[in-house]
Amino acid sequence: MKKLFYFNLFMMFFTFSCEESNNIDESNLFSINKIETLFRDSTFSSEVDYELLKELNVCDTLDQANDYIESVDVTCSPCTPKYFKIYSYNSNKALKDAFMLQIKALTILKGQNKKLPMRHLIVFERENGYLIKVNAFRGNLIETRQNKKGIKDLVVRFYIPDEEAFMNCLFQWNNGKYNFNSVESIDGAGGRGKVKKSMKEEISKDIYQLLMKNKFIF
Repeated sequence: MKKLFYFNLFMMFFTFSCEESNNIDESNLFSINKIETLFRDSTFSSEVDYELLKELNVCDTLDQANDYIESVDVTCSPCTPKYFKIYSYNSNKALKDAFMLQIKALTILKGQNKKLPMRHLIVFERENGYLIKVNAFRGNLIETRQNKKGIKDLVVRFYIPDEEAFMNCLFQWNNGKYNFNSVESIDGAGGRGKVKKSMKEEISKDIYQLLMKNKFIF
């Protein structure tokens, strides 16, 4: 879709005056946790993190990951906190059986010869003893919302180069995976913050199609 279409659509939604834009259903929430992943830690938060990366076989492993010294001979990124961050999303399961993996932009995964152009967020769950990819996003985890079900809602921030816009989108767990719920806010391409409630459903449909078309959800 052309940028002009999105600009006009966003401007139309912003002309609605003084309408409450924050339509989070707080009745089902325990807490909202803002997340900023800087990839500056020198060690993982637990030994489980490193063991999970070894099991996934997505990075270069050593017996002591934190003593890793990069060299020109390495063809993929090392399994260190410089490139990978693991988060829990399901309080009903142990971390080793259900977790999210945030991957830094420009990381080279094992078996690939190109750097990731942007951050990736991948959701894993263990089934019959094996880790299975449940969801994958080309985006940045910026918020989780703990609810009564024990499985956190996710807010993922996407950058769409063609639109020159950042879009914060809400995903909720249903039928064993995360599903797109709505766009929460837009910055760029005519958007200037939270999406107003009166236009959220209409705009969310277009944003979902845009994300799928550009394979930001896969």
